[in-house]
Amino acid sequence: MLIFAGMKRKDKYSALTDNELVAAIMADDRDAYEAAFLRHFPHVKQFLVSLVKDPALAEDLSQEIFVKLWLHRDRLDASKSLKNWLFVLSRNAALDVFKSKRNLVMTVAATLPEREADVKADQGAELRDVQDDLRRGVASMPPQRQLIFRLSRFQHLSNAEIARTLNLSVRTVEKHIELALKDLRTNFN
Repeated sequence: MLIFAGMKRKDKYSALTDNELVAAIMADDRDAYEAAFLRHFPHVKQFLVSLVKDPALAEDLSQEIFVKLWLHRDRLDASKSLKNWLFVLSRNAALDVFKSKRNLVMTVAATLPEREADVKADQGAELRDVQDDLRRGVASMPPQRQLIFRLSRFQHLSNAEIARTLNLSVRTVEKHIELALKDLRTNFN
């Protein structure tokens, strides 16, 4: 009978709308939280995999997002879309990953001249080859993509700043950067 009672409880939550689940989560209902997790976790993870291209990282980020859902349940709004809230958090988490990777690359790039003097001759030549490949990869891009990529990666402008400067939408800028990085990955593989 205990299993049957558990099945009824799960059926109860699976029949709820997202707005009803959010209201229950806001009332500290752990079963509603579990139902929201089971309903949305696969989609959030899949979305993050498409952004960060790393299933393990996407899994970690997805779990962090659902931890935030529970920790910040008092900030939820039952009249707004749970799915949208989760995907906004997912996008922001991916952007944070990209920013931290960019900062790491910039830190390494800033220290290259100091370290380059200490690099053995063959390693220096290899580094120059990679830099030449990068320059050729960027030069082979369509002009607008090349410009947007240079503004983003070499001038360190934000996507919003680039969009304002070039009179484009932020989404267009994001897409060009995404395609530029895809082009470079293809060239380096």
